[in-house]
Amino acid sequence: MRAARAWIPIGLALALPVPACSGGYPLPPTRCDEFCDATKGGFCQDYYGPASCVAQCEQSNTDAEACRALFDATLRCFRSSPRALEQRCVYDGQPDDCEVETSLLLACVANQYQGAGMR
Repeated sequence: MRAARAWIPIGLALALPVPACSGGYPLPPTRCDEFCDATKGGFCQDYYGPASCVAQCEQSNTDAEACRALFDATLRCFRSSPRALEQRCVYDGQPDDCEVETSLLLACVANQYQGAGMR
């Protein structure tokens, strides 16, 4: 009987929802969070740093209104082509599936940056 009573608290604890399952991060992901998750910041997995990618995305204004359509196109491409991440890390001279979208987005962001610096 004593052993059965010992299992009751454990059973109750397992049945209750655990707040830590949410990762302890109650905010929904930002667009930069989603972008970095999909693209891994343009890096191979070994060099990807999620926090630095999001910070860079936000600081460089990657999701600026002027570049939003290109941002969305790049995000869609990486979500629809799981191979694109692997292709970035294979240095065979062949373009990856999302190279065009990524290049256009980077050019737009660079133009926004240069335009802001000249004001």
